[in-house]
Amino acid sequence: MNDKLSFGKVFVFGFALFAMFFGAGNLIFPPALGIVTGTNWIISFLVYILADAGLAILALLAFFRCQEGFQNSISIQLDKTTSFLLILFNTLCIGPFIAIPRTAATTFDIAVKPLLGASFPGWTSWVAGGIYFGLVLILCLRPGKVVDIIGKVLSPTMFVALLVLIGIGIVRPLGKVAPGSSTMAAVKLGLESGYQTMDMLGALLFAVVTLSSVRQAGITSPKKQFRLVGLAGLVAAFALFVVYGGLTYLGASISGERGLAANALNDRAGLLVLIVRRLVGPAGTLLLGFIVTAACLTTSIGLASSCSQNIEELTKGKLPYRPVLIGIILFSYVVSNLGTTAILNIAGPILNVIFPVFIMLVILSFLPKRINQETYSAPYGALCAFVVTVLTEIGSFIPALKLFMTRLPLASVGLGWLVPSLIAAAVGAFVGAFVPRKHRSLKPRK
Repeated sequence: MNDKLSFGKVFVFGFALFAMFFGAGNLIFPPALGIVTGTNWIISFLVYILADAGLAILALLAFFRCQEGFQNSISIQLDKTTSFLLILFNTLCIGPFIAIPRTAATTFDIAVKPLLGASFPGWTSWVAGGIYFGLVLILCLRPGKVVDIIGKVLSPTMFVALLVLIGIGIVRPLGKVAPGSSTMAAVKLGLESGYQTMDMLGALLFAVVTLSSVRQAGITSPKKQFRLVGLAGLVAAFALFVVYGGLTYLGASISGERGLAANALNDRAGLLVLIVRRLVGPAGTLLLGFIVTAACLTTSIGLASSCSQNIEELTKGKLPYRPVLIGIILFSYVVSNLGTTAILNIAGPILNVIFPVFIMLVILSFLPKRINQETYSAPYGALCAFVVTVLTEIGSFIPALKLFMTRLPLASVGLGWLVPSLIAAAVGAFVGAFVPRKHRSLKPRK
């Protein structure tokens, strides 16, 4: 068995990770970042890529370091009930609550809306969604070679097409980069947009598939598996850096158009369509719509299948795969008709609360097992992150509470939870040194 880490393996797995994180739904965020932040677009983009690809790769590394599987690792760090609820909530967010409906809504906004014109009947989104989710269901039950063609041919085609668009936008800029939001606002928007991609939550869901692929490639040593994922992660991060950075610049190049900038966050998909139309005309919009539809279908199929399998595993077979799959698709179909903007507005507060909890668990999973599993570091840190972010969201409606939360360190950039959570984790480790937590050992995944 070939256990060597060759450049070819690193390259192949790097672009496999890229395909995993390069969801068509994520394309709508960078242009909006650019047009809103203007001259601060580079700062906002760097925060975005760290919160998107950076956290996703960190989560994958945490999974491979644990070797029990990250879900089991969460069960070790927390109590059984809490870990079950967190894993279930993660599955539902990355599935029918947010991610899957968003792919359908994005497809409608980019591929269908431009064909319908300015005004169209409300029922058209239901018809388009019905066709979209009908295909998702058929391909989840009988995937065959169609999904491979969509994922291995059309997703790379979209990548190349976007590189061409970015190149055109650099050679023939749409306009001049104008002053936009403040530096602190740019950082905060980049962080929140990175959360919205949900790539870190998706990485935790797809990690089992990645581990299986690594083992099939002949890499059996845990240290070499960790190293391979780390190097492949750098390849994926570089590819994402180029595409998302280019798209952010395209948005920044029209930041001088104040009317567009003011409405950018309310119609991210429409902004992307507008940029493509200005760069290459109506034909480019049609091509983008076709490729985005194919890429969104691939994402939806992978998420629906993975979520259904995960729920079947979590309930120990009490909820079988097929009924769960049908339920997820029907629920996603209904939610998708709320529209992209409404889904993002609903998702924002939810992800602002849940993301910091998972970030803390991922970070703390790199601590020595004696601290991570036998003290209260993880429970205290995760609980503090949850409480602070909930209070921050509630503070939007209570001025006195909002004033207090804004005084926390790093609150101005959306990281008010970080310092208190790290302090709470340190306190948990100190308490656990005197009153050890009962250690729960789990068998590694096979």
